[in-house]
Amino acid sequence: MARPRIEARRYHLRLSVSDGLLLAAAAEASAISIPAWVRQQASRVVEGVPRAPAGFQTSPLRRPSGKFRRRIYSCLRDEEFEALHEYARACRLTVSALTRQLLLGHKPIVRQPPARAAIVAVNRACTSLNQLVQMASSDVALAPELLHAVHGLLQEIHALRDALLQADGAASHSGPAN
Repeated sequence: MARPRIEARRYHLRLSVSDGLLLAAAAEASAISIPAWVRQQASRVVEGVPRAPAGFQTSPLRRPSGKFRRRIYSCLRDEEFEALHEYARACRLTVSALTRQLLLGHKPIVRQPPARAAIVAVNRACTSLNQLVQMASSDVALAPELLHAVHGLLQEIHALRDALLQADGAASHSGPAN
């Protein structure tokens, strides 16, 4: 019986010399090849295991001063690559930059889209204004023109929030360009 062929993609990664040496040392300490170590780390991320193996000292997270001179080749199954690609998009990184950070033991941060951050800010302002309106309708006396201005501003914020939610929904359906 023939073994089923697993669909794989070839992936090229450039590392600085120092990062390449660190990676080679980590693979050697694990007694596995560099591509196997890379696959193991990618699988750990997909499975939600964020820690790097003990004894692996990472370089500080910064833009390297020199060119990337070392390459690592690894094959991933389609579903592994897609998971890695989606995570990279969420972090607003290229797959190379994400992989480099993950291999070096860093935990990339998923970035909040600007529209989502604006929605949160508008919602906070809306909550504050709503509290002012509730105070005015209870026993706290506000000048009628101030109450009218607050009410008008509250309506404008609601309209802005709705527009942002609509734009965010349209952007999430089309997906960010990478």
